[in-house]
Amino acid sequence: MKTHTCPGGCGHRVPRHHFACRNCWGRLPTDLRQPISVTYQRDPDAHMEAMADAMEWYADPESGNARKGTRA
Repeated sequence: MKTHTCPGGCGHRVPRHHFACRNCWGRLPTDLRQPISVTYQRDPDAHMEAMADAMEWYADPESGNARKGTRA
C-alpha cells in the first residue's frame, strides 16, 4: 500500500487516499476538512487548493497548530 507522511506534523504514515491521520484530521477545522472531502476525485484543482489551505493551517506557528517533530 502506498503511503505518505501526515501533513499534520505527527510523523505518522497514512494511506495515499487519506489526507491526514485520524488525530490530525480531527484537529483540522471543519471548514478546511469539508472542501477536501467534497472535491476528492471530483475536482482535482479544487482538491489541491483545499489540501494546500489545510497544510498552511497545520504549518502556522502563530495559531499553535504546528506540531512538527512530535509523534502522537
